[in-house]
Amino acid sequence: MMVRIPLYALLSLTLHLALIWLVQGQWMAHAHSQVRQPVPEAMLVMLAPLEAPPVAAPPAPAVVTRPAPSRPRTEPDRPAVRPVEQPKVVAKAVQPVVRSKAAELVRPSRPVAEPVSRPAGQVSERKVVSAASRAPQPVAVQEVFSREPSFLEPPRQPAYPSQARRRNQQGMVLVEVRLDSSGGQREIKVLRSSGVDSLDRAALDAVSGWRFRPETQNGKAVPSRVHIPIQFALTASR
Repeated sequence: MMVRIPLYALLSLTLHLALIWLVQGQWMAHAHSQVRQPVPEAMLVMLAPLEAPPVAAPPAPAVVTRPAPSRPRTEPDRPAVRPVEQPKVVAKAVQPVVRSKAAELVRPSRPVAEPVSRPAGQVSERKVVSAASRAPQPVAVQEVFSREPSFLEPPRQPAYPSQARRRNQQGMVLVEVRLDSSGGQREIKVLRSSGVDSLDRAALDAVSGWRFRPETQNGKAVPSRVHIPIQFALTASR
């Protein structure tokens, strides 16, 4: 009795067998490739011998030369020193001087000065000089202190020294100015320093160019003295 196998079963079996044959062939080829790989040969590494350092030749022995012994110097015979004979001092008797009584008694008479008559011109000159000395002297005008000085023109602001600005140096300078009766500057000086020379010089340079009005007292111009404080300060810029 024959068993009939359907067509789709035969096709499925054929595909499975072909797949098994392909897989088995690839596996065998891979196994053969692994077996046939050559085994790396062992390599021998050798170290080169170190070069021996050159042997330095022993230094030649130093030859020490001894100086020839110096001969002792013979000093020449010194001549014998003869003793110096000191001169003999002969004492002579000094006779005392006898003053005569006549010389003591006679004395020269002093000349009597005669009165000298002065000319009339010298007497008049003395009287004129004495009269001039008694004349009243002009009274010196006393200098006054000005607390609020006035100016002929607006004062120029002092320039801040660039060196002091870079070094961030600050301070206050107190300047004193002495004025005459016409308002002109007679003297200018620093009363109190800021501690920085460049700031003091800048303050003096600025104030020396200022023009003041004369100070008046009872309607008259008088010499005066004024104090001017100048502050040097750096402000932070935003």
